[in-house]
Amino acid sequence: MPSIIRIEKNNQIYLYESKSYWNKEKKAPRTKMVYLGKEDPVTKKLVSPGIKWTPRIARDYGNIYLLNKISNEIGLAEILQEAFPEEWRKLLMCAFFEVSEGKPLYLCSSWLESTYTDITDGFSSQRISELLKSVGENEYSRREFSQLWAQKRHDDKFVVFDITSISSYSKLIEIVEWGYNRDKEKLPQINFGMVYGQPSLLPIFYTLYPGSIRDVSTLENVLQFLAEFPFKKVTFIMDKGFYSRDNLFEMKSRGLHCIMALPFTVDEAGKLIEKHQKEIDDISKAIRVNKQVLYCVKDKIRIDHRIFNAYVYFDKRKRLEAEERLVEKLMEAEEKIQRRQFRSSEAVRSYLADHCDELRRFFHIRRENGAFVLRREKGSIENLLMQTGYLVILSTRNMKIRDVILLYRNKDCVEKCFDTMKNELSTNRLRVHSRESMEGRLFISFLALILLSWIHKRMREKDLTKRYTVDEVMFEMKKLKIIELKEGRQVLTEITKSQRDLFKQLINSVPEL
Repeated sequence: MPSIIRIEKNNQIYLYESKSYWNKEKKAPRTKMVYLGKEDPVTKKLVSPGIKWTPRIARDYGNIYLLNKISNEIGLAEILQEAFPEEWRKLLMCAFFEVSEGKPLYLCSSWLESTYTDITDGFSSQRISELLKSVGENEYSRREFSQLWAQKRHDDKFVVFDITSISSYSKLIEIVEWGYNRDKEKLPQINFGMVYGQPSLLPIFYTLYPGSIRDVSTLENVLQFLAEFPFKKVTFIMDKGFYSRDNLFEMKSRGLHCIMALPFTVDEAGKLIEKHQKEIDDISKAIRVNKQVLYCVKDKIRIDHRIFNAYVYFDKRKRLEAEERLVEKLMEAEEKIQRRQFRSSEAVRSYLADHCDELRRFFHIRRENGAFVLRREKGSIENLLMQTGYLVILSTRNMKIRDVILLYRNKDCVEKCFDTMKNELSTNRLRVHSRESMEGRLFISFLALILLSWIHKRMREKDLTKRYTVDEVMFEMKKLKIIELKEGRQVLTEITKSQRDLFKQLINSVPEL
């Protein structure tokens, strides 16, 4: 019986009919191969010799299918459509581009040409610039989106507030100013503050501040802004950079709860550590938090005649490791000074300022045997190490020791979100030249950040982070394409096992045509 033989050559499958027959002359079985034609890579059907291939266009589809499903599931597309009825599709597609590609937004037009979307009227770089400006000018719609999105996140019982710097090349935007740059870039900046929800682990809203404003000064503005949102019974989680008596009492006057780290510059923090340092490392005070052993004490703290709950945590391993690193740095500095044999104390101070300025306070400069050397300042070193390994958290709520530290550590999700925004979304430096365009650009990045945060969360839940990064997921998804044939038919390329597994794990749905 004849059989079909498939032979692959130069990424093309050639089909042959194999027939067996009896060769009378050689008195042995033989096989005759008859060429039939090529295999169509899409339909898998035979294309006979002489028949021309039908022109077709292949467009990326898997990534768009995935992101559309996510945006519909979390309500992002619906809310965006309500706030921006004329522009929502293009805004969503720009956010899809940022998540899928992580490249500058001006490249979105080229990406759309090779991607299966319902945007058919062209989307040039000029049109993208016009979109950014239009969205930036439309403060009412952006505010409406924020309110609707916050209402959608009403199940969040805790919110984290944090702030980061975003650098800009523009010198024409008044809000872009010189200030404390968290990324150590020598560029003016704006400050981007964001509220992040728990347990949803999704960004809720953002706001912008002038680049020169300090973290501690931003909270009052956020609290006024939040009056428009349904945040009445939530607990705010904040780093020590936001601590001040005014912020603390302002939140309390508004009936808002908070969990906030206490800076060591506050006298009450030092007094708590001194009060408990002899008892805290008792074995009875130890708890395990995510494979880490912490020693903990719960107490009360009085600030301006008001009583708050205070939680003191001590990480013994962190103290020992920090002490070892410090001693190594001190010995290295001493050896370098000794080798150079400086002839004046001013030369030693200058060298320390240039090479290890943070260590100067730990040394006395002494002259011995005609050369100047370093001698350790024991008091300064002990004062630093006394606070090392400690964390003091203040709370307006009476909670369990373990719950407080777990909630506080979850604030790292915002820092990871900022890192994603700057690195995966290419938003670390703004290349816009007007306030309106900047507002539009950051609004799109915020949409993309919502999608990426959801993907990160789902990948952790499904234990996919050990096998994939988000970039690798998007790369795998883009391999699934829609082929548009000349006669108008559309054919979906074969879904691989990896793609099928990712679709099911992430959205429990597999695309079909």
